[in-house]
Amino acid sequence: MRPTLRKRLGGLIATVLLAGAGLAATTTGANAQPASAPAVTPFAGVFHPLKNVGNAKCLQPAGASTVETVEIVQQPCDGSIAQGWQHVGVGGNHYMFLNQLSGYCFNAFDGATDGARLLQLTCKRISNEEFNTGAALPNVVKIESRVGFRDTNFCVDVPGGAATNGLAMQIWNCNGSLAQRWIVGFD
Repeated sequence: MRPTLRKRLGGLIATVLLAGAGLAATTTGANAQPASAPAVTPFAGVFHPLKNVGNAKCLQPAGASTVETVEIVQQPCDGSIAQGWQHVGVGGNHYMFLNQLSGYCFNAFDGATDGARLLQLTCKRISNEEFNTGAALPNVVKIESRVGFRDTNFCVDVPGGAATNGLAMQIWNCNGSLAQRWIVGFD
């Protein structure tokens, strides 16, 4: 004898209710945290400072800002998430650099020209946000702009190689100086 549709539905509903009651009974215990739970660092191991070889300062958005179009500046390295950068590979030795605090990428905003600004903007797969490091990361490298998706011979540069805190970075003709050499991917 075949069970009627009404009996089958009733049995299904009873099964679901019993399973739900069992889940509810274990929820409190499953969500309990031990008293000594370790602190979790967001994206541990993915974000690292970008440190200039010439003056040992690290890059971050000005004022640790989370606002778009803010300049990228140098400050003493302090281990803050404002100075955390993820190098996102986009092919070969080409990378985008994503800030841990703001979630924005740095961008050769004014193109590939001497004195062009380096700002943070929403990460998009556009040429102003792509840079050639000339070597696989982590490493000590130049960071060359790829505006137009081509090597431009314009690099991220510390103006005058100065050690001034809060100094905005610029894009400048690549010259191999320490002002254009960066420690990328190491803490």
